[in-house]
Amino acid sequence: MKEFLKLLGWQSLVLVLILSLILRMSITLPFYGQYFSFTVVPSSDYLLFTFALMLMTASLNVICSYYDTKMADILAKTETLDNGKKLRMFWLFAIIGVAALSYLSVKYYVWQIGALALVFELSAYSYALKFKRMAILGNLNIAFLYALLVFMPFLLELFAFTHYQGETLLRMPASAWQIYFWLFSFFAAFVFLLTFIRDLTADLANIEENKRDGFETFAVKYGEKRTDTLLIVLSAAFVLLNAFALFKFRYFLDTIQIGTLVIINILPFVYYVYKLLTAKRSEETVTLYQFLGMIYISLVFTIQFTGNIFTINAN
Repeated sequence: MKEFLKLLGWQSLVLVLILSLILRMSITLPFYGQYFSFTVVPSSDYLLFTFALMLMTASLNVICSYYDTKMADILAKTETLDNGKKLRMFWLFAIIGVAALSYLSVKYYVWQIGALALVFELSAYSYALKFKRMAILGNLNIAFLYALLVFMPFLLELFAFTHYQGETLLRMPASAWQIYFWLFSFFAAFVFLLTFIRDLTADLANIEENKRDGFETFAVKYGEKRTDTLLIVLSAAFVLLNAFALFKFRYFLDTIQIGTLVIINILPFVYYVYKLLTAKRSEETVTLYQFLGMIYISLVFTIQFTGNIFTINAN
């Protein structure tokens, strides 16, 4: 059971579940609640939507494990009996996930959601098959996939409301739409940058293994020093993104909330850069990779705090 949960990547599944639900409760419902007495997508269907996102995430984790193991088997000239099960599991999760989102697409006239589900699965398969072992393209691919998972809740509700309440939506203040869109864009950019940095850190931690296996990751192709430089630049971009967000919404956050977001979103990356520059062994870089995974949790607090924007306006 433990190995099965590890194969599915249970941490990422829990994160997708929490993020999807808190986005709806803290951002989407307060925003639309200012103008509508109902929600087009009921809770039951939104739970189905969230479940589909979790299945798609699981399919990504499984297909990556399948090709990682397959590559190792080819190099070692051995066989793994579990590979066939992994591939069948991928197709099962992918088909059910795409089918669930396609069902919601038909029900609420949001064909874009079904199309994005197909894009996700095709990108996931391509990433595991080829791009994961390539410089930059693989890092961009996985970052795009996780950012898409964060942005899709915004698109689901938007397309559904556009179809059923298009005229009313046009009468909503442009400033409200701008804030709503900017928030989701920030959350997606947060996940994109963090995933990109974390994946590059993993490449740095596994540089010797990747060299031996013939992978052309960024760290292998350009060396550790250039990888460190790129990671520092990306970390600076992540810090600036969060600093800009805090400045943008400073009037809607109290001092405690601003201080909390600085501590959980900005200071960890200052520490990360320091440890990156002083790390001497690959084991230390692996620890940094695990450390970055914990920063995803800070997004939960960021979403909850910034949801005050619509709660304040509604009151």
